[in-house]
Amino acid sequence: MNTKSFMKISVAVLISVILFTSPAKAQNQQLQEKLSKEISIRLSDVTIGNALENIGQKAGVKIVLSEEAVWKLPYGEATRLSVSLSGPLADSLTEMLNAFFMRYAVGEEEITIYPRPEMEHILGRPSAKQLELLKAIYTKTINVYHLDQVQKTINGALDEQILISPINMQFQLNSLLRQLVGKEKVGTETVLYNGRPVEVEKKYEIESIESEPKEYILPTPVTLVQLLNQVAVTGFGPENTRWYISGMDFQGQTPEVHVVNSNEFHTLRLKQKIDVSYSDQALDKIFQDLANRAGVSLIVGTGSQLHEYSLSASMQNIEIKQAIRNIAEMAGVECEVRTDYIMLSLRNRNPAPAKSKNENKDSGKIITEGYVGKISIPMEDGKYFIEFMLRESDLTDELKKIRAEKMKQVLGEH
Repeated sequence: MNTKSFMKISVAVLISVILFTSPAKAQNQQLQEKLSKEISIRLSDVTIGNALENIGQKAGVKIVLSEEAVWKLPYGEATRLSVSLSGPLADSLTEMLNAFFMRYAVGEEEITIYPRPEMEHILGRPSAKQLELLKAIYTKTINVYHLDQVQKTINGALDEQILISPINMQFQLNSLLRQLVGKEKVGTETVLYNGRPVEVEKKYEIESIESEPKEYILPTPVTLVQLLNQVAVTGFGPENTRWYISGMDFQGQTPEVHVVNSNEFHTLRLKQKIDVSYSDQALDKIFQDLANRAGVSLIVGTGSQLHEYSLSASMQNIEIKQAIRNIAEMAGVECEVRTDYIMLSLRNRNPAPAKSKNENKDSGKIITEGYVGKISIPMEDGKYFIEFMLRESDLTDELKKIRAEKMKQVLGEH
């Protein structure tokens, strides 16, 4: 091929790519422009779904909740709120969503709402009380330190009774607060770790005098989250330590902030209870949704074309880890669930009853086969159901004959 011919092909390809992508970019640009426009709307005691629909109509944009967002709202799409927006849509929308620790993302044709990263500190569906506490942890500052009374210090700052657990975490938090008011100096000492000398931080308490005050004004106010990000579980550094707000299942129950290592935290996230319902959805999207909810990576083995297979399933009040295994078993997928990743593979296995979108072809045309029935199997005394959607090709010859006779009776054919 000569240089001129190559250049002509390159130019043609470039033009086709520009023509193909331009409409999407143009739509995205239009959405960005609408986000900068002024909006004024007042809504009282409406569901968040209705609120987003009304705001979208007012601004001329489509705003939708992602599945993750629906799961991370106290009452899903039925969560109620009152809101008054005035100003640029982007600022107003951000302010409204902040109350629920949500954010928006601009796509090609619509704006989608997702949970913010801070929501990982609440396992499962959050309650309104947990959201209020999470906001306090991030926004309310500790200004006064009661010497060696870390719980009193924290409760006073949050204006709420909470418990930090395990108890040894309180010693670390207290040490951090002592440093802030100059009541503890920091040095280093050499210790043996796996037989090798390692320099580690050592804190030396400054000897107190009886006449010294028991309360100190912090020279630099801090939030509880800033302190929690510096504590460490035994055997782990702060970077591998996580915290979460426990569930508050009983009236008057004292909220607890649990500090755990990252491995235990990931295990707890996989145990979160969820409700899911998939209708003829591609396997790759199903597994990605479950991985997103668990906060883990999804690894798909080479040659595993999950997007070519679809499946329908409905499960309620089930742990994410179990839901992943159920879907994998239903689809005939080899599945390995670890604390930080899910590995999938279709190799050496034939997916069933999930069906390939390309399994029936006629003269190069793809033919899709509709469902003719459904099997619902109750699990754990009805806590959740596994549903198998059946196509006609899934039926035995005897069942096909029975179905044909029933269809004649229903349609009145003779």
